[in-house]
Amino acid sequence: MDEHPTHALDEDQQIAASLPAVIGPYRILGVLGEGAMGRVYLARETHPPREVALKVMRGLSRTAWERFHREIDLLGQLEHPGIVRLYAAGEDVVGGLVAPWFALEVVRGPDLHGYLQRDQPDLRARITLLAKLARAVDYAHRRGIVHRDLKPSNVLVDEHGQPKILDFGIARLHGDEGGQMTQAGQVMGTLPYMSPEQLAGNTRDVDARSDVYALGAIGYELLSGQLPHPRLSTSTLFEALDIVRRGNPEPLERVNKQARGDINLVVMKALAGEPAQRYDSAAGFAEDLEAILESRPIRARAPSWTYRSGRFIRRNRTLSAAVAVVFVALVTATIISSLAAQRARVALAQAQARANELSAVNGFMERMLTAADPEQAQGRDLRVRDILDVAAADLDGAQLPASAVARLQQILGVTWLGLGDGTRAGAVFTAALAHADLPAAQRDELLLGRARSAIIAGDYASGEQQLGQLRTRRATLAPALQIAMDESAAELLRESGKQKQAIAVLRQLLPQARQQLGANSQRSLGLQLQLSSALQLDGDYAGALEVIRDAAARHERVLGAKHPQTLYAWNQLGIVENKVGHADAAEAAFRRAAQGRLAVLGESHPATVMSQFNLGSFLIEHGNAKDGAPMVQRASTWFDANRPDGDSKALVARSVLAYALEDLGDLDGAERLLRGLLGTQERLGGPGAPDTYAPRNNLGMLLMKRGRYADALAEFDTLSQQVRQRLGAEHPFAAIFASNRGECLAKLGRLDDARRVLEDSHARLLKRFGAEHARTRTAAQRLAEVYARLGMSAQAQALQMPASKTD
Repeated sequence: MDEHPTHALDEDQQIAASLPAVIGPYRILGVLGEGAMGRVYLARETHPPREVALKVMRGLSRTAWERFHREIDLLGQLEHPGIVRLYAAGEDVVGGLVAPWFALEVVRGPDLHGYLQRDQPDLRARITLLAKLARAVDYAHRRGIVHRDLKPSNVLVDEHGQPKILDFGIARLHGDEGGQMTQAGQVMGTLPYMSPEQLAGNTRDVDARSDVYALGAIGYELLSGQLPHPRLSTSTLFEALDIVRRGNPEPLERVNKQARGDINLVVMKALAGEPAQRYDSAAGFAEDLEAILESRPIRARAPSWTYRSGRFIRRNRTLSAAVAVVFVALVTATIISSLAAQRARVALAQAQARANELSAVNGFMERMLTAADPEQAQGRDLRVRDILDVAAADLDGAQLPASAVARLQQILGVTWLGLGDGTRAGAVFTAALAHADLPAAQRDELLLGRARSAIIAGDYASGEQQLGQLRTRRATLAPALQIAMDESAAELLRESGKQKQAIAVLRQLLPQARQQLGANSQRSLGLQLQLSSALQLDGDYAGALEVIRDAAARHERVLGAKHPQTLYAWNQLGIVENKVGHADAAEAAFRRAAQGRLAVLGESHPATVMSQFNLGSFLIEHGNAKDGAPMVQRASTWFDANRPDGDSKALVARSVLAYALEDLGDLDGAERLLRGLLGTQERLGGPGAPDTYAPRNNLGMLLMKRGRYADALAEFDTLSQQVRQRLGAEHPFAAIFASNRGECLAKLGRLDDARRVLEDSHARLLKRFGAEHARTRTAAQRLAEVYARLGMSAQAQALQMPASKTD
């Protein structure tokens, strides 16, 4: 079943004779490996100059051809640091026969087993490698591709310790039966790493969770040195299915004492025999591995008593049935009589306490609301904030039960949250939590309120700490509160720059909320907005646009045009429409959100400030700095006064303001502002959220405008490294910033380097945005100019088009 050879360089495998001189546009240098389907050559490409792993098929069966071309189709959709990259594909005549080929990047390193033997990494390094592998698998899953043959020999590890997945020959799109390649009952894969449903040939049941099982098996072997089911390496298919169905793997912590605790729970959850008991996604698996590395709480929990007993019953049905009859008969009568009286006493006491609390709360709320009555206000025009301040002062001296005071403080906290004041809300929630003997459910609601307050105020460390207290009791929380907690966790991930983790949480959470709360519930609609925001920040603009357009229409239909959440949707729609180059639609959405928020929320509400900032930024970007700069200046002043030191929103606002100053001709002021905020950013650990990478790019562009090309290139080089390390090479910013770097190289006269950078940038932008997008046209124009200077007039002519405003 292992049909793919390794791509790792092995001199013993290189054959000196009987090699074709060229295949397609590649000169053959040697052989990297062979498999049943064909041979993999080490080859050299001329344009661009690089070595490739050239896989050439030599089998002529229809199934082999289908698998080969299917692998090409699937690899063409994947571009991730953790997946071997496809460069090109075609056909040639080799040995007198037509043979298809495709060229892959050369991974200069061994497969996973070879890497472990050679480098002997410690436990932490192994967990890190497994987390990177899971992230790569999740990337494929999010594009609908299930690998179905994950195993150590299909994972290469490069010289930087980055695992790279290869061999998508039996992969399929999620929900696709694989055409003629996979039939019901057909088993494809490698036995020790196949899930039970895959072993059983249940094609329709094989989904992303089957790859999660394979990741668990790889992780088990990675951390213990042995397979979860060692006998599978020598068993037949039918023996393998029986082994997996009848026996659970030995817990990882028993095989390796270093792997005790959380890592044992995480790996064993991925290895669960029942798909429903595993992680729903490779992202969930990766998130828990990363949580272990960062000493954060994990989401996995040990299998429950119910689950373990269910597994026992399935193996011993007859015995279990007999025991159950006797047990139920003996226990039922005893329980019913004793519980009835106890429940009646407890219910009566709780009802009386609740009635007293509600009475006190209602009385206080009545007094608070009458403060706005003209007779009480005596001519003053009281705002909601004024009423809340009066209520808080009255509450301090009120003679009320502690439970009623806590409930009122909770109401005040929720109201402050609605006004966007996280600091005031957090103080009220903290005061409420100080009361002793609060019901567990109310304490959990208060903890969540305090966590949300910290997130809104930009204190992400405190927000994570508060959510951590709730996670420890997740199983005891009501379903609605679980969803609310996960929503806040996703918001925290999104605000702190961890977009991929946020997307994974939201994709899992949104269907749950729709099922439990309804598709048109306010929380379900809000989760849809969060998903769009996270997708946009992660660079998936097409995905974000699809989600936000649907969300905006739903909000207006369900909540109305003036609801604050509807206005949030319009603001988000403007951001995404602008990213994809729809300037008119973006401006209309920004103006609708800004005007609506000003009318509904008032000028000092954080959401209003954000809308004014977004509209001002849009105007500056599109050449109207005169109107946009004052909006951004006001927003920047507000952010500086109300957000923590180094807050990403405050830094981005100053960056946009510097861009405006540059457009208005104040180059000295723009440079001072950019260098100051970059100093603050570096002092606090460097850029985080995607938008915080813009200041260094803007500084590089400003230095080019001033003719200081060497200084500009230094900034672009630093930026390129930061983006690759933290956002990933597939993020749109990587291609956008590379286009700017290519222009800088051209200004310095390094034309060959500029050509290589701009060719790659243009290809990525063309694939991402299409030929008509402004960023693609800018890269094309820059590349055409370099071609012309190199004397490549035909290539330059093919790309010539009107220049657009540089980024």
